[in-house]
Amino acid sequence: MSTEVTKKGGNPLVIFIISLCAAIVMAGGFAIVVEAFVIAAANLFELGSTFIWVGSGANALLAVWFAIWTFVRSWHVERRLRAGLEVDEPKMSILANMRG
Repeated sequence: MSTEVTKKGGNPLVIFIISLCAAIVMAGGFAIVVEAFVIAAANLFELGSTFIWVGSGANALLAVWFAIWTFVRSWHVERRLRAGLEVDEPKMSILANMRG
């Protein structure tokens, strides 16, 4: 079994689908867990429906940002691997991952 990286490029559609699936799984799991905490905190401390609406809105924004970041990061890593480069340290900025 060889550990050498081949420089054959992958199919862009396959890379797109893999990146999209990774984004859905990561952001979906994150959103579900955070939403459970929002609802549990609202019920436990009797914070009312306003807290649930605000917390759910903030959770939705975070989940969308996380999904976009995960998609862009996955695409960035695949592009670097295809070019024969090492995987770099992740940056929290979406735009930083879009740059070469």
